[in-house]
Amino acid sequence: MKSSRTRFKEFRQKLRQGLLKGDRLVDPDAPRVDPPASHGGRHSMGGPTGEKHTFKYSKRHLLGQYRVMLRGYYGSVTALMVVAIVSSVVALTPPYVLKLAIDYVFVRKPLPITRHLPPGGLRHWFSDSPSHGLLALVLALIAAEIIGVSISWIRVLAAQKLNYRLAASLRQRLHEHLARLPLAQLAEYRTGGIISRVMSDTDQVVGGVQNAIVNPVGAIFRMICILLILVATNCTLFAVAAALIPPVVVIHFLIFRRLRPMWRNIQDDRGILSSRVSDLFAGIRVVRSFRRERSEHKEFGARQYLLVRKQYFTSILGRLLATGWSIFVPAIGIVIIWYGGELVLQGKLKVGDLVMFETYSLMLLGPITQMIDSLQNLQQNLGSLDRVCDVLNQSPDMPDRDNAIAVAQPRGHIKLCDISFGYKPDQTVIDHITLDIPAGSTLAVVGPSGSGKTTLVNLIARFYDVASGAILLDGVDIKDIRLADYRRQFAMVLQDVYLFDGTIMENIGFGRRNANEADIIDAAKKANAHEFIMAMDKGYQTPVGERGNKLSGGQKQRISIARAILADPRILVLDEATSSLDTQSEKLIQQSLNDLMRNRTTIVIAHRLSTIMDADSIAVLVEGKIVEQGSHEQLLDNHGIYHMMFTQQFERHRDPALERIEWEKVL
Repeated sequence: MKSSRTRFKEFRQKLRQGLLKGDRLVDPDAPRVDPPASHGGRHSMGGPTGEKHTFKYSKRHLLGQYRVMLRGYYGSVTALMVVAIVSSVVALTPPYVLKLAIDYVFVRKPLPITRHLPPGGLRHWFSDSPSHGLLALVLALIAAEIIGVSISWIRVLAAQKLNYRLAASLRQRLHEHLARLPLAQLAEYRTGGIISRVMSDTDQVVGGVQNAIVNPVGAIFRMICILLILVATNCTLFAVAAALIPPVVVIHFLIFRRLRPMWRNIQDDRGILSSRVSDLFAGIRVVRSFRRERSEHKEFGARQYLLVRKQYFTSILGRLLATGWSIFVPAIGIVIIWYGGELVLQGKLKVGDLVMFETYSLMLLGPITQMIDSLQNLQQNLGSLDRVCDVLNQSPDMPDRDNAIAVAQPRGHIKLCDISFGYKPDQTVIDHITLDIPAGSTLAVVGPSGSGKTTLVNLIARFYDVASGAILLDGVDIKDIRLADYRRQFAMVLQDVYLFDGTIMENIGFGRRNANEADIIDAAKKANAHEFIMAMDKGYQTPVGERGNKLSGGQKQRISIARAILADPRILVLDEATSSLDTQSEKLIQQSLNDLMRNRTTIVIAHRLSTIMDADSIAVLVEGKIVEQGSHEQLLDNHGIYHMMFTQQFERHRDPALERIEWEKVL
């Protein structure tokens, strides 16, 4: 296993070779290129950090996405910018007050404002004593400080509120879009990558509103005001000081352009870490059974410290920018003192003007540093936004056609017309299959593992679209039916039961929206789950844990069946629905399943022949092709593959439900 130091050296080498080049536009609809196959199990270096990285979207495109995000929030952003401008004006007050104190109060001259006041009263009060003028300046500073603190308080709270609302809106939008993506695309993102995009990247993205709009507006306004004051004070002194600005600009462009691709690469590594953590604890039993805790911990540490090294390296580049400004801005101050002092000695410049000029010059460091930090952080924001846009620009899962029709109460007659399908263009999983499943009938599909049984069911449920041929529901191509209406007719009981991390009642109630407690309990009774549920301490309010890990396999299966019963579907899919049940439990719920299947179009995938002998039709699927089809009796009379596997079970076992078919011997 490579150490984080070795991996970081490889990263630096790729960086020097130009393998991380940003701002290169790539067509978002272009097909993805899978990375070359890696070896060495989970510790291989495949993935985003092991291949040439390019950005899909230009900076202009990404910044344009902020305009889309801010729809409905323009008022809040405008208010923030106004507050930032007012805050900048208030911050410019102290140096000018100091100039007035030096050039007027300390030399016992009346303040310039005195000339604009009406005779007597306030004008006499200002002219009467220098202490009065000093008091007026102190009161002005106090007022400016109070206004500044109040505005800063308002600005921080308003910015946080805007960020929270924007993050929530973006998460909602991303969550909705992810839920409608094709299954193959979701598998490519992986669970950890999805979580990273929804939770982490969205927080990073909304920070770009401050870094791209609010902070730069305030900083640029303050810089412009300061520069105008400096020019108005003494043009020659400003020209001498400005001569040191070009070197800083050169440093900025040499380093700044390298930051964005590195931040995107760091975000990719974050996604990989999230995926590994999710994968590790989802398969913790496998990890412990093979005693791989230590190696997994070391691998996680290596990847984590690689991420730390990359973050630190990127931070160094970012600080180089700030250091350049930090060096040259004080140098400008030294030049001002030297050249401005000569002007004072020559009587061409007042002492107060020199102090004000020097103070404002040093104040330039604040907005300049703020600009640099904002632009540096913006690269990280854009890196996250690039990943978010990668999701949002993916086409949704089989969008409805413009003329798609609604289906409310179909009969459930399904017909497969010469369909073919493969997950990849050069791979055929389903090969020219034709089936007719009358409404209310039961079709059983048997065959060896990998023959395409689950894929066939996925095509019927339209989790994928067929490559050729057509699937008809009551004579209508399912592509012409609204997807939500079509899937509403289905309920599935799968071999790999998935329960959500909630209560038993919530998991059963997932089968039908707005189901009441009585309906849920009735469904549980029909699935023979009510007794074991009531035996638990909290009954139907018992938490099932993540993926139902607090329940046994049989208990999870019965809750899954209850969920399907509650859904009251027109088309039912049973994929090894009783595989996790013992013989006694299977017999207890078989009648419930028979009641559920009655008058419904049912597709059953099974290896236990005892569960399918009563099916109206049985299809034997081998290598994506139907090699036999008929009723149980018809297939036995044909003396084909089905007859061989059925005979095999009875020859070796008294109860054919106790053993799966040895397909190698049958075929």
